[in-house]
Amino acid sequence: MANVAIVTDTTACIPSELVRKYQIEVIPIDVVIDGKVYPDNELELGRFYRMLKESPLTAKTIGSVPGPYIEAFSRLASRTDQILCITEPVRFSGMFNAAQLAAMQVLEKQKNLCIKVIPCETAAAGLGLVVLEAARQAEAGKSLNNLVAQVNTLMQRVYLYATLDTFDYLIRGGRIPKIAALADSVLQIKPVFTLRNGDAQTIALPRTAEKALQNILDLMTEHVKGKGKLTAAVMHADALERAHNLEQSIKGKYPQAEILLMEFTPVMGVHTGPGVVGIAFYEA
Repeated sequence: MANVAIVTDTTACIPSELVRKYQIEVIPIDVVIDGKVYPDNELELGRFYRMLKESPLTAKTIGSVPGPYIEAFSRLASRTDQILCITEPVRFSGMFNAAQLAAMQVLEKQKNLCIKVIPCETAAAGLGLVVLEAARQAEAGKSLNNLVAQVNTLMQRVYLYATLDTFDYLIRGGRIPKIAALADSVLQIKPVFTLRNGDAQTIALPRTAEKALQNILDLMTEHVKGKGKLTAAVMHADALERAHNLEQSIKGKYPQAEILLMEFTPVMGVHTGPGVVGIAFYEA
């Protein structure tokens, strides 16, 4: 068992078998659909996306609170005195602030405990890759301070590119102006976006899903130098076939790469809707 416990939340989209393998503590985030609250780790993904498509109302997430982190930190304190919590970027949600408040409250009672909370500068599969590497290094016996340094370095090296199938769900949630809906319906744009330093940016506006995926592969090729082990995660939101196609393309080009498949959890799918496909990767 690792000396340092690793904590994250369901925005990291880490497959359940890897969560179990590395004993990662994953904080669930509640989602609300048609006024009913669901912990996102209890929603079967196929059912969730069906509900999302069928619901005429806005699905949303509930604001982050310290409670679940307090429970997790307190529980972990029974088996370790070192905890590393990695959250998504500060500008994306209140998870970092909630975790920080929780750590302060727990440390008031657990004086021998050390808790470090780090906001990652990437999200979704990118966050998942950072958390997984931290968990692997923790299992190898690395110290808390060493893990903090490695996480801060690794998050700067992770690239993330993805494409949206539609703007509809971002518009429903008020995350982009309604004028974008008109452009989307008329032009059938499949935007490609990136996430660097905690900032999401649209970098291409192809007109077909195939061109969007090719764009993502081209961007990946620009960054992969072949000077180290390539670790990648193909992510998708109810778009398994397209994700497999992207995975096979990457395997064909980089046969030695470690490639994981990650599916958007409900807390991510609420904002993007189904159809997202993308890649997060780094060389080490």
